[in-house]
Amino acid sequence: MADFVESAKHLVSAAVSRTTWEAQKQLRIRNKQGEIDQLLKQRQLLLEELATAAMTLYQQGALSQPQLARVCAGILELDADLRNREQQLQEIKNETYQPEQFAPQPPRDYTPPPVAPTAPTTQQAPGTGGASTGGTPRAADKVPCPHCGQLVRVRALYCSNCGKKIG
Repeated sequence: MADFVESAKHLVSAAVSRTTWEAQKQLRIRNKQGEIDQLLKQRQLLLEELATAAMTLYQQGALSQPQLARVCAGILELDADLRNREQQLQEIKNETYQPEQFAPQPPRDYTPPPVAPTAPTTQQAPGTGGASTGGTPRAADKVPCPHCGQLVRVRALYCSNCGKKIG
């Protein structure tokens, strides 16, 4: 019995030790990720400052580097598109419900299209068992596969018998 208790103490001690180590590892990871995030934030601020300086030079006509000028022109184009989309969004937000807009319209002279009666077919596709109801395709809705001759659906892309592409 003493061996069992000693073994249990050892297992619990090992589990606590491992859990403590894992927790410390997670803290180190979180701290390092925080440092990386801070550096990325500083980098982003510097890039924004660079962009502002380049845009100012471009707008003053003092930016001679063609690649930077192209990027600045693209940014101005996006800014204009953004303002346009924001205006459209505001217009949508300002819309009000118009109950009469969705009121049912009086019925027009509607006549459903005539339904052509279908004649029963005597041909049967293999495996259909002669059933032509319940959504089962009729033999008239099938064509022979150009590769193996098995009947397949009219709009089938592949033959269910040989697997080859049809058409």
